[in-house]
Amino acid sequence: MTRKRQIGILISDLRGWLRSGFVCLCLLPLFLTALPARASDQIAAANNVITSMISQVETYLETDSGNIEKRTEDITKLLDTHFDLPAIARFSAGPYWRAANEQERIDYVQTMRDVVIGTVVRNFDQLSGLRFTKIDSQAKGDKMVLVRGLFNDSTGKRPPVSVGWRVITPEMAPAKVLDVEIENISMLVTQKQENITIIRQNEGRFSALIEAMRKRQRAP
Repeated sequence: MTRKRQIGILISDLRGWLRSGFVCLCLLPLFLTALPARASDQIAAANNVITSMISQVETYLETDSGNIEKRTEDITKLLDTHFDLPAIARFSAGPYWRAANEQERIDYVQTMRDVVIGTVVRNFDQLSGLRFTKIDSQAKGDKMVLVRGLFNDSTGKRPPVSVGWRVITPEMAPAKVLDVEIENISMLVTQKQENITIIRQNEGRFSALIEAMRKRQRAP
């Protein structure tokens, strides 16, 4: 290849790089403006979930007569609407979720859902008098928002409790709560650690976790 030909190719390549760089520079402002918009949408979606959920809880507390059947119906609707229970189940099983067979996964998701609903139903009265005040909301990556706030007891009998709601915010699906942090302690991570311990204590049997949760479900 002649030197003249080499120079021509080099010049052509430089022009291509310059054009690419110019295009990138032109598109950069679009990306920079789009990112905050997406974060803003995420935060708005997460805030709406928490606001709606708290409002729903307050309504249930005001109308709750102590009827367990009606309370269970209300709590089931609340959790199914605002919490990503299947995702919570998958995460809380840790690495053993991949080892579980299809029926074990189905049984675990259903059992975990029943346990969570039963726990909330039994302790629902404890929410009476609590008022939630939002502190701030922060995007955590592209699909997660942390909504932080305080629960204050209107009677003054209980100290304030800091709460963080980790909300999944996918673009093409409703935002839902994945985790709740109480005083910066993740309830989901805590449950995951407990579940892994149960499985390991039972020779790695995933079914042992399901049995343990069913036993917990039957407990008064």
